[in-house]
Amino acid sequence: MVTYAILANPGHNRVYFDASKELSLAELEIASQAFSTDCGNIRCEEVAGILYYMLDAGEMLTHREVGILSRLSFCYAIFTAGTADEGEKILRPVRKADAAFFNPSVSTILKYSGKTNELFTRTMLNAALYSSDFAKSDDRICLLDPISGKGTTLYEGLVCGFDVSGMEIGESAVHDACVYFKNYLETERIKHSYHAERLSGEGKSYRAKVNTFTFASSKDERKDPSKLRHLTMVAGDSRFTDRYFKKNSFHILVGDLPYGVAHGNVAGNWKGPDGKSSTSLTRNPKELLAACLPAWRKVLKSGGTLALSWNVFVLPKRELAEIVAENGFSVLSEGPYDKFEHRVDQAIKRDILIARKS
Repeated sequence: MVTYAILANPGHNRVYFDASKELSLAELEIASQAFSTDCGNIRCEEVAGILYYMLDAGEMLTHREVGILSRLSFCYAIFTAGTADEGEKILRPVRKADAAFFNPSVSTILKYSGKTNELFTRTMLNAALYSSDFAKSDDRICLLDPISGKGTTLYEGLVCGFDVSGMEIGESAVHDACVYFKNYLETERIKHSYHAERLSGEGKSYRAKVNTFTFASSKDERKDPSKLRHLTMVAGDSRFTDRYFKKNSFHILVGDLPYGVAHGNVAGNWKGPDGKSSTSLTRNPKELLAACLPAWRKVLKSGGTLALSWNVFVLPKRELAEIVAENGFSVLSEGPYDKFEHRVDQAIKRDILIARKS
């Protein structure tokens, strides 16, 4: 048996406060499902007055598995833990895998009102991926954020090595995100190409602008199609996700639902769960999901997962789980999946729901 100890990022408590332990343990437990060796006894333990997150593995973790630990949202340093003759804990550092496929600064530089914290976003990505049937896959993961704002989830996905796609109803937000990303690529001298096209449905039932960046870190990599990376952002209505993307295109779908405080999604003539038509943005996550989940499900691969965060004060978890289950998903609710709730401020208590496409 080998015991691993993870030192948490110093900024982690700033995001979650008293809930940081529970959330970190839940993320670690879900990630350990992707290991080839048995892991257990996941816990917090102090060594010389410093808190570490511990797990016991049946054998030494592989380079790939150390990479999984390295990409945890709270991971700052990794150690193996042993015991000295005097009974004291001895920690030996483990080299973190080079987990950043893209410079992590891409998601931290851009600042704007309502931006989801990068560490929390990484938690959602990990919970989604390691709960899916693709947790042990060597295939490049394709991520979709159907309510992507200015792209924090997409940028975090690039850091993890994913191909990423997002949608946002506001064309100005998508424009700002594309301008930012293009400037970032040019500043970092990353070779890239950009393509834009407009889509429209019969009778103008929907209209969208699709922006696609293709890039690689060097000229040599650009010559190899398998090395190319892709970021796509669609300015369009999320109800028509299956018109913008092919069916069964994505391994994971991750979104931060409107909290009912300052942000809205979905526009145009659409009907909410009460059957009434609306022509404005909705801040109600239940209305948003009723309108969009059928299309979201179509573009998600079988065995893929949906990860949604939302404000529990606006919609109880039981109601959210019911509407997700009604749309063909199996909601995961046992063990670590019931430990993500935490207070953001007086008006927002946030939680994460994970569901697998049946």
